[in-house]
Amino acid sequence: MIIIGEKINGAIPSTAKAIAAKDSEFIKNLAIKQAEAGADFIDVCASVDDVIELETMKWLIDIVQDATDVPIAVDSPNVHTCVEAMKYCNKPGLFNSVSLEGDKVDIAF
Repeated sequence: MIIIGEKINGAIPSTAKAIAAKDSEFIKNLAIKQAEAGADFIDVCASVDDVIELETMKWLIDIVQDATDVPIAVDSPNVHTCVEAMKYCNKPGLFNSVSLEGDKVDIAF
């Protein structure tokens, strides 16, 4: 079984608030807690406007990677953001998840 920590997600109100405030300590603590709980991957989902999503994803990924060695699960409904954000991961991660909508699978893989 693969465990994906899902707490760094802007759809969660407390996490959205931390993302908006650029509260890196809050994000760091979420990453550490999930790693300590045994997560195999830490999901990173910004849930922000498309205009700032990639830069926000990079910011989140950098914080998680500074806090823990657990690989990243890149998560966004925008497949292009997923592809670009994966480039910021220091070790192999995964897409969480890719739908069969349109050409998303072809773009992602």
